Amino acid sequence: MSIDLNNIHSPTDFKRNANAYVQLQASQSPLVLTVNGKAAVVVQGAGAFQSLIDRMKSMEAELRWEHLTFASIV
Repeated sequence: MSIDLNNIHSPTDFKRNANAYVQLQASQSPLVLTVNGKAAVVVQGAGAFQSLIDRMKSMEAELRWEHLTFASIV
């Protein structure tokens, strides 16, 4: 999943339209909030965030297993 450069907004706009942004998060697409024109915060739906965490844990476990397997061969 990558960040959609059209989905970048100011914190002020986010505050004014928070309910609309919460509904938008059902799309699983992260929202970038800027401060002084620079990306500062990423807002992501809870389900998409949990999926990201689950994938990361799975990859970490796979890397640990590969490391242990390689270490036992050497």
